[in-house]
Formats: sequence, C-alpha cells, structure tokens
Amino acid sequence: MDTTKPEHYSQNRSLQQNIGVELLQQYMRWEGGDTVLDAGCGTGEICKYISQQPGVASVVGFDVSPDFISFASQHNSSANMRYHVSDVSDASTIKPEWQGAFSKVVSFAVLHWIQDKVAALKVLHSCLKPGGEMLLWFSTDKSKFCQTVIDMATHHKWKTYLNDFEPNWFPWPSSDFVNGGCSSRLLEECGFEVLSTHSKEFQESFSSKKQWRELMSSVLPHLSYIPLDKHEDFLDDVEKMAKDIHYLTSSDYKVTDKCQFVHARKM
Repeated sequence: MDTTKPEHYSQNRSLQQNIGVELLQQYMRWEGGDTVLDAGCGTGEICKYISQQPGVASVVGFDVSPDFISFASQHNSSANMRYHVSDVSDASTIKPEWQGAFSKVVSFAVLHWIQDKVAALKVLHSCLKPGGEMLLWFSTDKSKFCQTVIDMATHHKWKTYLNDFEPNWFPWPSSDFVNGGCSSRLLEECGFEVLSTHSKEFQESFSSKKQWRELMSSVLPHLSYIPLDKHEDFLDDVEKMAKDIHYLTSSDYKVTDKCQFVHARKM
C-alpha cells in the first residue's frame, strides 16, 4: 500500500476500515443531531460510513495531505460532509469555528504518526463539546511492527546507511497506561476521562509476497537512506526479521500484531 498515493491507499485499506467500523459499532451510540470530527481522515471512507448512521447530522474530516482530501471530496462525499486540510498536531491549522463544535471525535490509525501527542490531544479536546466523546485507535511501542522499525534501524548490515536515520513512526508509550491498563496519564492530563481502553490482536492477510512488500516499502522510512539497487536486499532482511519475531507467517504472508483502543470523554 502506497501511503502517498490516495488511489492506492483507498483500494488497500481494508484493515483500517474493518477495525474502524468494528470500533464504531461497539462504542458509539449515535444521537439525534450528532456532529462528528474525523481527525486524520485519509481518503474519507470512515467519514462516509459515519455520515450514513442514523442520528448523525454532519461530519467533518481533515487530513494533513491535500491529495487525500481532494480524493475524499471527489469519491467519499455527501451533503452532510465537509473535508479540510489540517494537521492534528498544529493548532494553528484548526479552524476557529471547530472550537467546541463536535459531539464526537474519532481518530483511527493516526496518533502513532504524531510525535507531539499532547499537542494533538489538546487539539481534539478543544474541538469537542463539554461531555463529548472521543474514540481512538493506534499502535503502541509493544507492537511488532514497531519492533521491526527499531531493529532494522540498527541492523548490522544496514547501519552504515542509517547513521542519520530519523523515524516517522512514534508509537504511543505503553507505560502511559496505568491501573492495569485501564487509564492513561496523557489523556487525563489533557482533560479527558477514560471510559474504556484495551489492546486487541488483529491479523491481516496479503495475497502475495509482492503485496506485503509494497506495504512495507510505503511505510518504512529506512528505504530513503538506502541505495535503490539495494532495496530488495533490505526488504529480504525485513521479511526475515518479521518472521523471526512472529510478526509475519512464513507460508501465507499473514501479519499478526496488536493495537490499542481508547474511548474517552471530555471533562
């Protein structure tokens, strides 16, 4: 999956869609007149799903990518939806009229790309009405993908190319979840009451080795530091490591990992 090309992303995001819909069905109870914000909406499929739920009056989706927003506006729009280019970690890009405007906020598979999580949480808090609900899912530093990213950055064979390596993946620290994993210091410090939080194992199957490599090529920043003629060799080592830690099965290219879900309310 190429995360820079909206057409490719939209066609290959079944995992995100399935997890997102499952979460919404499990946690969200739509009420008449609900106004919903999707922070980091990508190509807009979740926004469109939410807009079709009984009780939802309007949906606003924003993403940092102008190309993704253009695609969403063309392919996943309706009369009660609006899309904008904004950055959840930069309050200056958030429209003034969004302050306290939304009864519900969702953000799926976004916060592990954001380094300044406090800034992002404060933005989400500011957009909610008092008592409004927020639903998140993201990866933590316990994820096997995270382990793969870190370990490949120090791999003996490739470290000479990666002296200046800068990650683009900032998993949520698992140490933030306290009281048996039932609460979060970060969320509470940013003005949220945690209603529920838990980790969930998920699996994603790929049709071929090529499809899995396309995904890894699109999300691993290491490749921008490594000569093009060595990319396949690097991906061979990524695959070996992923199999060694049981992130990837040896025979049928199935990924097994965990993600974190949080349901919270603005205090």
